[in-house]
Amino acid sequence: MSERMTAPSKRAVAAFLLIVAAATGGSLAHWRARTVAVQAGGPAMPVAAASAGPMVAVSGAAAVSSSSRASSPAVAVAATGAGPDAEDMQIPPEGLDVCGVRRVPANELRRWKADPVFGKAQMQEIDEQTQRIGAAGLARISARLAAGNDRQQVAARLLMQDRDGAALLAERSTDPQAYQMALTACGGLGGGTPNCALLNPRRWAELDPTDARPWLRLMEAAHLRNDAVGVDAALAEAAVRTRLSRGSFLLEAQAAAVADVLPDAAALGHALVVVIGIDAAMPGLDVSAPLRVCKGDGLRDATRLRHCRALASQTLANATDITDAQIALKLAERAGVPREQQAHDAATLKAAQDRFVERAIQDFNVDCDSMRRLKRLSIERAASGELAMALALLPPLQPAR
Repeated sequence: MSERMTAPSKRAVAAFLLIVAAATGGSLAHWRARTVAVQAGGPAMPVAAASAGPMVAVSGAAAVSSSSRASSPAVAVAATGAGPDAEDMQIPPEGLDVCGVRRVPANELRRWKADPVFGKAQMQEIDEQTQRIGAAGLARISARLAAGNDRQQVAARLLMQDRDGAALLAERSTDPQAYQMALTACGGLGGGTPNCALLNPRRWAELDPTDARPWLRLMEAAHLRNDAVGVDAALAEAAVRTRLSRGSFLLEAQAAAVADVLPDAAALGHALVVVIGIDAAMPGLDVSAPLRVCKGDGLRDATRLRHCRALASQTLANATDITDAQIALKLAERAGVPREQQAHDAATLKAAQDRFVERAIQDFNVDCDSMRRLKRLSIERAASGELAMALALLPPLQPAR
């Protein structure tokens, strides 16, 4: 018998694990689904969805894209409630290896299926152990970041669930990304805690005059208070900015930079899962703000139309996240940006997302090889951005004959 579990076997175990978890209320489904959701390049889940329980989180993961249902039987089965019954799932002879915890042999997995109460108890025990490993790893990552620069110190506070402390550090900092992380964690427009209330997107814009993203945040704020003059002013400012900062996976990037503090695959892998989950619960998607402005009668105004087109072209060209690029493309199409001025087309972005989803979740599991792959993915995403990673997975274009 081979010591290495094949990819189909891993996917079967993942599907089985989610079915058992969904049936018994175990939280491993929640653990995996939150990770899948944010690895797949989709929108961050709101806090309510991330904490409401396994079935809500799994459904959110499956909604990332149609390709996630096709490539991940675990997500498809748990999200739809359809598919093979637990009784019909084949259990790989290799069993299940939970990194840092223990190997569950095939005969024990069969007992889990036959006795859901026993299965739930066993899964809860394993889940508690993985949480302890992840918490210990997260503490070491946080301690290392706390001794670093401003953005690392802010990230450390956020990983320790101290938004107010992060806001206090950011309010005194001149680092725009430190400010962005704290402001985003505070709810996007500040508020929630005394120090969060001191933060505002205009200060963020002052810290980096080249970045369009804080102006998108200001546009959203103006839109929420029905301030048409403020909306147009923020739109005009965003349209002339030459850069779009990264909008997601910011905590993951900081954790990945100090990953070597945890040489153990289990400690680092389980800690990264927690980090990604915290990232996922932070509000984002600033690029969607213009979609609420650049539409309908609003595009009849020549000045606004010009700004919408300029903003769409620049955000599409400068996006580093798949979702940001897809939203910017929708804006470009709505505003009538000529095809030759669009940095990406819908078919290419869809193909890139599908490839990225396939890479990120097809073989994702709880074994140590998967934990090591998660480290590599996090480091690569921090270095090059998710969109560049996804585009690099596409086959090279064939020269025209």
